[in-house]
Amino acid sequence: MPETVGDRLVRGDKGKWLDALGGALGGVVGGFYRIPGTRPIKDILHGTLVLRHPLHPALTDVVVGGYTVVAILDVLFLLQRDAALLGSTDVVLAVTLLVAVGSILSGYTDWNETFGNERRLGILHGAAMSLITIGYGLSLWIRVGAGPDRDPAIFLGLGLWVLVAVFAHLGGEMVFGYGTGVNRQAWTHVPGKWRRLDLRADALEDRKPVRVEAGDGFAAMVTKVDGAILAIGAACTHAGGPLDQGELVGPDRLDVKCPWHGSVFSLRTGAALHGPATMDEPVLETRTSAEGAVEIRARGRRSAAAAS
Repeated sequence: MPETVGDRLVRGDKGKWLDALGGALGGVVGGFYRIPGTRPIKDILHGTLVLRHPLHPALTDVVVGGYTVVAILDVLFLLQRDAALLGSTDVVLAVTLLVAVGSILSGYTDWNETFGNERRLGILHGAAMSLITIGYGLSLWIRVGAGPDRDPAIFLGLGLWVLVAVFAHLGGEMVFGYGTGVNRQAWTHVPGKWRRLDLRADALEDRKPVRVEAGDGFAAMVTKVDGAILAIGAACTHAGGPLDQGELVGPDRLDVKCPWHGSVFSLRTGAALHGPATMDEPVLETRTSAEGAVEIRARGRRSAAAAS
């Protein structure tokens, strides 16, 4: 992969200082989510609950857009000195700051499931955006207290807007360079027609998942549950972890927990039940051939797409 701006900042010895910062913050974030009862908060901030796709990028769009609107209104005020603009600017900035808090919390929640240079780049992006948020909070405080004489707060805000553009770019590099938050099953070719696996039904043991290559780069996790054969994708949609090596959890052990970051998926529906994963696993129909081999094909939307 060609070296990017973010790579040059975090690779090798140049990025070592970020490891200490990441370790400290990771201890705080991870420690919080080890408190009993915090799992729903984690799932909401990942986007697994309610939104069903990553929450952080949705919030960052609002934040960057809000700061940009504030910058435009500030420039108009400097040019026109129209006091009617002041109240609108303050409201936009206050709302943007509220959303920014949610963006920071969701961002650190996602970031805590990263590693290596991706983790370094994430903490650089996150720490900078956190400081920028504090700076905008200071700008709002000055604006409210200064009335129309707010040029210092405006110039502070315009400077911060330039920093937003720089460090938001690093957040984009995490997605487009490292694939952070990208569905790892998005490009897999799930068989739309029945495909015979190199697996006999009578070789399956109850609730002992087996990974089987189904061709075209797609691997299925096949599990026998109380006599029924269930199959979903074998690679976790969050970071590609091997679900077949995960632990079966939940009522009657009908869900699988990814061994890498703890995402949980339903064996029956493929649904992402707990984050950091937000995207469901491909779920497959199964049948047994006359010779006793397991056969699979995509179910639902994937099946329709493959057949078209």
